[in-house]
Amino acid sequence: MKHLRFLSVCSGMEAASIAFEPLGWKAVGFSEIDPFASSVLAHRFPNIPNYGDLTQYKQWPLAPGSVDVL
Repeated sequence: MKHLRFLSVCSGMEAASIAFEPLGWKAVGFSEIDPFASSVLAHRFPNIPNYGDLTQYKQWPLAPGSVDVL
């Protein structure tokens, strides 16, 4: 079975990763601008990038096909 890769936007402290973990889904990145939530993400998920401002998505270094679910 293929494990889906997702990009979480308006991530907050990231409930989606907790909900999707039993399904084997993997986060490829977050989009969060709140300083506190961003610090929680950095602590909990140090190897997953926070791309920040959603309105700047065209500048994110994501290859086509690297995300299955937004």
